[in-house]
Amino acid sequence: MWPGRFELVGPLALSFYGLAVALGVLAGLLLLSLTAPRRGLESIAVWNFSFWMVLAGLIGSRLAYVAFHWPEFEGQWVWALAYWRGGLMFQGGLAGALLVSPVFLKKEGLAFWPAFDVLAPSLALGQAFGRLGCLSAGCCYGRPLEPGQGFGLTFPPGSQAPADIPLWPTQAVESFFLAILALGLVAALRAPRFRRPGRVAALYLAGAGAIRLVMEFFRGDFRGEPLFSGLPPTTLAAALTLVLGLALLPGARPWSFK
Repeated sequence: MWPGRFELVGPLALSFYGLAVALGVLAGLLLLSLTAPRRGLESIAVWNFSFWMVLAGLIGSRLAYVAFHWPEFEGQWVWALAYWRGGLMFQGGLAGALLVSPVFLKKEGLAFWPAFDVLAPSLALGQAFGRLGCLSAGCCYGRPLEPGQGFGLTFPPGSQAPADIPLWPTQAVESFFLAILALGLVAALRAPRFRRPGRVAALYLAGAGAIRLVMEFFRGDFRGEPLFSGLPPTTLAAALTLVLGLALLPGARPWSFK
């Protein structure tokens, strides 16, 4: 893997990580233009809402990463802004977007669960691209492979992962299954059993939580100081996301967010 950059004009450059994030946002918005009409929502209203959700998500995901990796930035806080070096935490992004969503839902005249339903496939697809960015930067890397365990990835010096050691390909595997989840969510939007508002969103939470929870046990990077039972915060957050999705899935729309 090469954590390099595209040189643009003068001192301007674009990292592979930043490119992957940008492509994820673009792909998610293009997919949203297809999913919104399936539930009778105006694409423009959902796009406008999504713009603010992406912005809030990027800020929240970076703040969460910095908070859980505080020692890395001590004495060099300017690097806290350098997201292109790797470091966006999905759970923080989701929390940031949800916190500001009521304001922009009201502004665009959208209902919470129908909007979340049509956004769900785009969220999964965007995450899949984001994990490819992690792959290029070497962050979110896997544990070292034991001899004969299977196919591993080796990162060069300069990446965030340990150099020249075969590691579990956690970023690539998670990206693959998130892409599969995105396809499944698109199909779910058409399925009669998922017509009730909130069910596709719940399926996304359950699926994304399950994928992340499994991958947590193959990760080798630092994910925050251990909390309950010696588990890092990211593992607990993944488990909570899975449980929340499963709890909401049967009936969905448990609250009166119109």
